[in-house]
Amino acid sequence: MKTATFNIDGMHCDACASNTKSLVESEPEVRMVSVSFKEGRARVYDPQAVGEERLIAAIQSPGLRVVDRTSAGEDGV
Repeated sequence: MKTATFNIDGMHCDACASNTKSLVESEPEVRMVSVSFKEGRARVYDPQAVGEERLIAAIQSPGLRVVDRTSAGEDGV
């Protein structure tokens, strides 16, 4: 399964992370999401099915900002 990691600026608490997770999970075809405000990061599993631009739009909709993103293949590379 492919993953995309988004570094996020503007998350200040667990509620921010929970809201971000809910927004990304609401996108069709997203298989799994993990969000950590402490790390300032969201990991989305199988982002190719959705498209990274839609995921970025979902993350940024409450006023957060994606500052960097990386993708990894099935073996994590």
